[in-house]
Amino acid sequence: MQQIISKDDLIALGISLPSDQLDMLVEHANTTLFERIGTEITNSFDDQKLEEFVTVQESDDDAKTSEWLSENVPDLKEIIEDERDIVLGEVAENTSSFS
Repeated sequence: MQQIISKDDLIALGISLPSDQLDMLVEHANTTLFERIGTEITNSFDDQKLEEFVTVQESDDDAKTSEWLSENVPDLKEIIEDERDIVLGEVAENTSSFS
């Protein structure tokens, strides 16, 4: 899975955890982020677009899926940035007591 949220992002938030815990937190944050991006995107599709998306996704070709999303979701970049900011805020809020 591609990482949008990195260790550096978490460290910049002031999160200081042992490396293995930081790795797990990065993985969890990215999984959460991708789920939210997927939900946001699919909720905006009509039935035909949703079927097209599922077909492209089932090809297991990440480049093809990314290209399709770029062509069919004009505000994809904004969705990703907004959801990333939300997830990072939640991570910072929920881990502040551990730092």
